[in-house]
Amino acid sequence: MVGGGITGAGIARDAVLRGLKVILFEKNDYGSGTSSKSSKMIHGGLRYLEHGEIGMVFESVSERSVQARVAPHIVRPLPFLVPIYKESKPGLELMNIGLWIYDSLALFRSYKRHKTYRGAKALELAPQLRKENLSGAIEYYDCVTDDSRLVLENIIDAKKHGAECHSYTKVIGLERDYEGRVHGVKARNELTGEEIEIKTRAVILAAGAWTDEVIDKFEVPVGRKLLRRTKGVHVVFPREKLPIKRAITIISPVDRRVMFAIPWRGRTVVGTTDTDFDGTADDCHADVEDAQYLCDSANAYFPDADLEIDDIIATWAGLRPLINEEDVEDESDVSREHEIFVREDGIVIIAGGKLTTYRRMAKEVVKSTIKWLKRHDDSFDPELKRPRTKQRPLPGAAGLADPSLEGVQKLARQITDEYRLDFETADHLTRVYGVRARRLAKIIDDNDELGLRINPDLPYVWAEIAFAVEHDLALTIDDVLARRVPLLLVGRKQGLDVIDRVADILSESLGWSAEERSRQIEDYRVVVNDSRRFHTAD
Repeated sequence: MVGGGITGAGIARDAVLRGLKVILFEKNDYGSGTSSKSSKMIHGGLRYLEHGEIGMVFESVSERSVQARVAPHIVRPLPFLVPIYKESKPGLELMNIGLWIYDSLALFRSYKRHKTYRGAKALELAPQLRKENLSGAIEYYDCVTDDSRLVLENIIDAKKHGAECHSYTKVIGLERDYEGRVHGVKARNELTGEEIEIKTRAVILAAGAWTDEVIDKFEVPVGRKLLRRTKGVHVVFPREKLPIKRAITIISPVDRRVMFAIPWRGRTVVGTTDTDFDGTADDCHADVEDAQYLCDSANAYFPDADLEIDDIIATWAGLRPLINEEDVEDESDVSREHEIFVREDGIVIIAGGKLTTYRRMAKEVVKSTIKWLKRHDDSFDPELKRPRTKQRPLPGAAGLADPSLEGVQKLARQITDEYRLDFETADHLTRVYGVRARRLAKIIDDNDELGLRINPDLPYVWAEIAFAVEHDLALTIDDVLARRVPLLLVGRKQGLDVIDRVADILSESLGWSAEERSRQIEDYRVVVNDSRRFHTAD
């Protein structure tokens, strides 16, 4: 397996639960590419309804229901508000009909059914909205998630059941037999320089936005460019600049693209852009045009907020690995579907897709690979099991008595009663770690200092730093501060204010030398600077 994003992690988990032997290689941290730079949504695909893609909407709302059940601690319902102005198309009544169709495709299993509010009642829900010509608003429910942790929990569960998963290990070559079939993989540990070779019956490429680059590198002829990559940028504002309680749909007055303002982790996120990208996937960052576009788009709906580039405390930018369709001009019209390519040489390629439907994509890829193995390898006859990923909870929900948001909240109250922990901290830990929060609660109970907040206006506590290394597979400062305890995305100083103490904790856990500690700090400063490129025109 090449690629440790959400698709690769899902494939590894599905395959190992079936009883297959799995080895996964990821050249950086798990989920460090597009999978940690999404809009943090597990959504039902409301916008697909506008394009008549009923099948995709049904698939999305079905998978949203699955994810809310198997990972309720990190996939949670959130109200979304669609403001309708007199000049809006579609109008209030037509949009209301569309939401009834949306609810019906979800088999009315959404957290709550949509509601329509007219006139002043709409402003009571979001007083920050532009009042002029506001006809009303429609409230519906979708889900938000911690995309990085969704990847991580799939990896943790895959490893628990025997998958060998290697982060910071880059595949540098494929070995072929005399018939041209792949039978081996060479890889190099990017942290130690150690090279390894393993034998394999088949290779799955789940490289996301890097797919075409990997195909070119390994000289895998596919006849065409598989992806049309588009850049999606999000900007993060302090909550006081835009204190919304619901996610709000925005149609940009600049180019009519749909985006959102979302309350997330004590901040407000605005995104996303959708522009073609032709560079290397390793160098994708927000620039000044992206930041200004998002500010202008948001200000059209929240004029009193007066959002400016200097108000932005963080950004993230990711690449959508969309299927290349030559007859589609507008980036936003490119299909979010996926394609699976099964080659005679034993390479299976998954291209396209989206976060919401990763589990179903993984299932399709594994089944396609098994079919190839049965046709081409007479010795392949394992006793395969059903993975049951539709019912099997992710690690943070394993053993949760009530697999729902209410069940997670009940767990937080139990942890508060059982340990010397305030409810706010317990609630935060259960919403991130689920039942695994008990381990952290025990650590804090033994050492009160580790229960102190890292930043006073954010819920993260110091116990989470060492936990990231000891239990959550972090190997670098970037792993910890960008994805496990993501101060890079929400910290007012993006983690630079606490980097020395974080480095000390990681040095002790990972046995770093003084030189390695300094290098890690410098590497993280580069990451922060890259996220701040929008501050300059060049």
